[in-house]
Amino acid sequence: MLVSDEHKSEAGSRQGRGRGRPRNAEVDRAVLAAAVDLLAEHGFGQLTVEAVASRAGVGRPTVYRRWPTKEDLAVHALIHSVPPLTAPDTGDAVGDLCELAVGFVTELSNSPLGSVVLGVHAECGRRPELGNPLREHYLQPRDAVITDLVERGRREGAIRPDIPADTVRDLVFGPLIYRWLITGEPVDRATAELLVSTARRAVAPGER
Repeated sequence: MLVSDEHKSEAGSRQGRGRGRPRNAEVDRAVLAAAVDLLAEHGFGQLTVEAVASRAGVGRPTVYRRWPTKEDLAVHALIHSVPPLTAPDTGDAVGDLCELAVGFVTELSNSPLGSVVLGVHAECGRRPELGNPLREHYLQPRDAVITDLVERGRREGAIRPDIPADTVRDLVFGPLIYRWLITGEPVDRATAELLVSTARRAVAPGER
């Protein structure tokens, strides 16, 4: 069904291209879901556009029209599947930052999607064609949310003014990411809260 619907959609797009007809969102979702499934099953190294197209029930040209390379496809599969960081606002910016870190890492590390995130990140050092779009489209928007929280914490007087925002980010998120990505130890909520509370004391005014 997806193939025939897509052919109709693509044909309509060619006939009405001047009208800026949108592409088929159902096909987008099917392709991205197939990419995530295959990344989880085989890793980025074994990912092929042909396999994704077959799993999604579409032709290869359909995939290439949307994502010209498998690197683009993998990054957008992550964007589609991993929930964005959404900053809470309880009036305690540092508490919100810590809760954001604990919730995000514990949920992702205990989800099947976590292996996909691990695998794609592991390839970045060897593949700049993957690392660059991952940083631009996946990591930078998340960094922006964290930076906004840090700056809010400064305005509240809860974060030392001499610590750069990216250092605060690393102190709060870093121990959780290290435990998850490097040691492979479980990241349960109690452990995560302990690690983050230590970071919170380090960035508080008066701590040196």
